Amino acid sequence: MGAIIGIDLGTTNSVAAARNEHGRPEVIPNHEGGHLTPSVVYFGSTPPAVGQEAKEWARVGNEEIASFFKPHMGSAQFKLNFHGKDYDASALSALVLKKLKADAEAHLGKSVDRAVITVPAYFADAQRKATIEAGRLAGLEVARIINEPTAAALAYGLQKTSVDETVLIYDLGGGTFDVTVARITPESVEVLSTAGDHDLGGKNWDDRIASYLAEKFAQETGIDPLDDPQALNEVLLLAEGAKWTLSERAATRISLQIGTTRKTYELSRTDFEAMTFPLMDRTRRLTEEALAEASLRWGGIGGVLLVGGSTRMPMVRQFVKQMSGRDPRAGVNVDEVVALGAAVQAAIEEGRETSDATPKFSLAGARRVSDVMSHSLGVVAVSEDGTSFVNDIVIRRNAPIPAENKKSYAHACRGGSNDRLEVYLTQGESTAPVDCAILGKYVFTDFHVTDREVTVDVAMSYDMNGIVQVKARQRDTGHALTMTVEPVPDDLSWLGKPPEASREPDQSTRIYLLMDVSSSMAGAPLMEGQSAARAFLDKCDFTRTEVGLISFSDVVTLQCGATDNARKVVAAINRLEPDGTTNLAEAIGLARSHLIQNDKRRYIVILTDGYPDAAEAAAEEARTARESGIDIVAIGMGQADLDYLRRLSSTEQGSVFARHGELVSTFGHIARIIAEGGRGLRISS
Repeated sequence: MGAIIGIDLGTTNSVAAARNEHGRPEVIPNHEGGHLTPSVVYFGSTPPAVGQEAKEWARVGNEEIASFFKPHMGSAQFKLNFHGKDYDASALSALVLKKLKADAEAHLGKSVDRAVITVPAYFADAQRKATIEAGRLAGLEVARIINEPTAAALAYGLQKTSVDETVLIYDLGGGTFDVTVARITPESVEVLSTAGDHDLGGKNWDDRIASYLAEKFAQETGIDPLDDPQALNEVLLLAEGAKWTLSERAATRISLQIGTTRKTYELSRTDFEAMTFPLMDRTRRLTEEALAEASLRWGGIGGVLLVGGSTRMPMVRQFVKQMSGRDPRAGVNVDEVVALGAAVQAAIEEGRETSDATPKFSLAGARRVSDVMSHSLGVVAVSEDGTSFVNDIVIRRNAPIPAENKKSYAHACRGGSNDRLEVYLTQGESTAPVDCAILGKYVFTDFHVTDREVTVDVAMSYDMNGIVQVKARQRDTGHALTMTVEPVPDDLSWLGKPPEASREPDQSTRIYLLMDVSSSMAGAPLMEGQSAARAFLDKCDFTRTEVGLISFSDVVTLQCGATDNARKVVAAINRLEPDGTTNLAEAIGLARSHLIQNDKRRYIVILTDGYPDAAEAAAEEARTARESGIDIVAIGMGQADLDYLRRLSSTEQGSVFARHGELVSTFGHIARIIAEGGRGLRISS
């Protein structure tokens, strides 16, 4: 049998580690002698180059590069084509794993056939299965999937043989963010709660700088780097370099050249921290969520461990100190600690296989690891009043794994004519299925014939890897039902409709966001509004949707015409600044003038924090827009009046008042409803 290693399969860099001859975990150097292997693949050579060589090709703007694919693990929509062959995120990750495997074999002097691979705690079922598939494609048996913060806690506990405390692990990587509360004792590591966002990481900080550079360059030269893939790559590389420079220095100069045009910009650390503050604030909200799930406050936390290369940014350390009231713990290598913890878990797995119950290092109790899952597991069910589909949660988030639970559901067999029960498995916290991930479609048959309604017990479980299992049993007979797994339909719009509603034909959509940037929006309200607008874009299907942005204060400005280029809209959102009063009437009129194509579903989505100037004129403009077939959603915050919002919107359901902290989820929910056909936001015909 070959060796087993631990692998931190990262968004930007990956690391492998193994137990050395003294029984301690240590990082395995790669072929180039470094500890970090860039998660980058270059397809311009045979075989494809992986790691530092590939990253160098990326720096010179080569287009045959794959990078930042980890956040797309498990996504059926993500495909890259090189030389006529499609690669999904699992296939690309497998190439990185093969490189780590080969380097480990060269260093250890023996074959490597098994691995413990870490994943973000916030990875869902599909992403975990995709990681296991990547290991298989790389020739590795995945002995265990372990959450990255849990691995970090294992490695940290190894250094603290007599510790008994509760710590918070703040893990900000290149593409993901996790926050975990764990209790570490000499005998065990027990995860109490976790929260996170698999689409929040250092890349988001890069994108803020990239948007800033692209916008400045376009304004001064008329050349938009976002329109040219090679220019965009150059901007992203410059943005990443500037981020790391600002981690060491108070300011940096960035020179951007496209063709023969060259511009140089100054960026201070203060400005960088200001433009990325909403990102930091998202980590604060998730951190508070994890503490609340663990029923703890900061006073109950013994220390904070920083994990992930992005925590090297000074703003992170300052922000964590501000939140917790103390400096983060020192002595942890933020790049290597996850891989070292994976090596600890690998030794535990090896001990189980060889009946060697005591791994050869000082944390004797490390074999007792209790982890949790960060997502609730449920099924799509019909509401009690029969008017809607709901997400019925069966296993609550942060339940220790392995976990199993069951719920009972009625099924009308109709004398044997209905021998089919479809179960759609959900992962998420929202009561609305459209806001959750649909993990799979499980069809149960082989009911014992009956003329009446029968009760079916649907059981589901999380195993130690966080992988989901489903089964069902007919209660009155006690026999297990036959299960088949069918593909999840591409069209899930029916989830947002009444159970018996017919589906609407697919249509393209054009949306204008109208953002209040009056003086009262200055500071936190505008930042929350910008975060909400970006969340709205995240839920839009830009293959059939165009989004534009209009800001209104004293001056009404078309910040961005309707486009299917999400980056352009994000750049426009990022540059919003508050000033003056609230000229909503002119803003609605401007949006209406740009929404004249009858072959598109058309929407105006308004965000305002109070009464506008000329309130009656704005209401009249809204009425005219509605009469021309434009659907209006009015979202208020701060001093906005719900009754007035109802006068603007197409329906009562399309007028929403969002309290502080609710705006992001409100915008996301509205976007999902629009994407699924807009039912509930339009006047019934």
